[in-house]
Amino acid sequence: MEDKKLKGTALGLWYVKIPNKFVVDPFGNVVKPKVYKGNTVIIRDRKQVSVSKLPHLNYSDAMDFKKVFT
Repeated sequence: MEDKKLKGTALGLWYVKIPNKFVVDPFGNVVKPKVYKGNTVIIRDRKQVSVSKLPHLNYSDAMDFKKVFT
């Protein structure tokens, strides 16, 4: 995940792309989550958010979401 060329679909929200479990920010950049006290978290608006609480979308679900909301 250290490769800067990884991109996801920019949907305007944080989500987890399945099946590869990449965390994608609202701009389509792949973000590496951190492990804090055994939980995988991201930092959003200066607060820790658990990755398990983010929506999990596969490619077809992401495209359906983009078609409806953009």
